[in-house]
Amino acid sequence: MVTETMTKFQRELKSLHGLAVMNMVFGGIALSLAISIGVPNILTLVEAQNLLFPQLALVALGLATSAISLRWLISSAEILDGADDIKDDYDKKQADLDDEGLTGLIVKMIAYYRKNKPTIKTMILISRIAGGCFLISGTFNLATAVTNMVAGVPQWDLLIQTLGAVVNFAMATASLTIPHFFAKYSETWDYRLEKTTKAEKELRRQLEEE
Repeated sequence: MVTETMTKFQRELKSLHGLAVMNMVFGGIALSLAISIGVPNILTLVEAQNLLFPQLALVALGLATSAISLRWLISSAEILDGADDIKDDYDKKQADLDDEGLTGLIVKMIAYYRKNKPTIKTMILISRIAGGCFLISGTFNLATAVTNMVAGVPQWDLLIQTLGAVVNFAMATASLTIPHFFAKYSETWDYRLEKTTKAEKELRRQLEEE
């Protein structure tokens, strides 16, 4: 029984870890894209020494996206750090983990989930959005590779485009698969939290009656 519960706990922990990493990757990509949009247009405004409204709008978009991406990177890193703390605790106790110790880890996981539930729920959504973006990008890379192959583009360029498609499809698969399985675990945690909340209310009621 303990072994089965340990295996399930490991899967839940790995799923949370993977979700945090995927959000950090997507946040990093979004930040780099925002910088690539903002910086060239800032340089254009400086060189023109005039307010060019299209460039000004792109600079504002780049700055806003950079701020949001950076904040999300920090939030994802904080979730990852918390997951690593639970993992370190599990690794220390794994050799002689009994029912009581495993229950303590599960309670610690539930408490961490309750504290960060809004952020974790958003991470599930962001990961799915990232999966869609990677899928579109991979499809575009593949279509470009096929078109260039017909046009007789050098093999080296075709290899790079094909590799780009493979990487994007792999990232899309991870981005869509991780939140799919994690959503099931979060439903389990929501159920546990509901039961915990009911137990807390019942205990409070009993104490008040006494």
